Amino acid sequence: MDILELVNTRLRKSYCLQSLRSLTSPINIYRQLLPQTKLLDNHQLIDPVAAVYERGMPEYQGLRRYVRKGILDSIATSQSLRDVTWIFTDSQSSGEVGATAVADYIHAAQTRGSLLISVILTCDGDENVRRMTSKQRGKTKLNDVSILLDIRRDEDLYRFGGKAELELDVSQLSVASAAQTIAEFITKTTFIAVE
Repeated sequence: MDILELVNTRLRKSYCLQSLRSLTSPINIYRQLLPQTKLLDNHQLIDPVAAVYERGMPEYQGLRRYVRKGILDSIATSQSLRDVTWIFTDSQSSGEVGATAVADYIHAAQTRGSLLISVILTCDGDENVRRMTSKQRGKTKLNDVSILLDIRRDEDLYRFGGKAELELDVSQLSVASAAQTIAEFITKTTFIAVE
């Protein structure tokens, strides 16, 4: 069985994953975890939209959904990509916008006939701030500490729940340790799903 994985990282917590030394970034973890996969980083979906609209503009979310849905639908129905395991980094809240985005991922997994595994990477607040204020962060990534603190305080992460979801605190974990933990979880989850 192939796996369509969603690395569902919360905004308030996922930004901690951008390490100064790139030791615990989700991209580095998953390259070590499954080097034969394709990774679609959430900023590959956000950056084209951010080039056109600012986040607060009324058209922003509509274009984000259009881009995300178009790419997911293409992946889900492509025969050329049928044997590829996909990893997506994304962060969605439990509100309407987040639930709509998550529904797009679920629809793609169902269309493709793939198992959807959610891995939530977290870290403590101080480490989150340290990593998000790194000079190495991209220009469309959150770097305003007050916004980060508001998000950590006020927003709830969308959770799939169930046996196909793992939450992992990477505050003190190396890439290798995080990858090992996730690999064990995916192996166990895939085995359960196949039985």
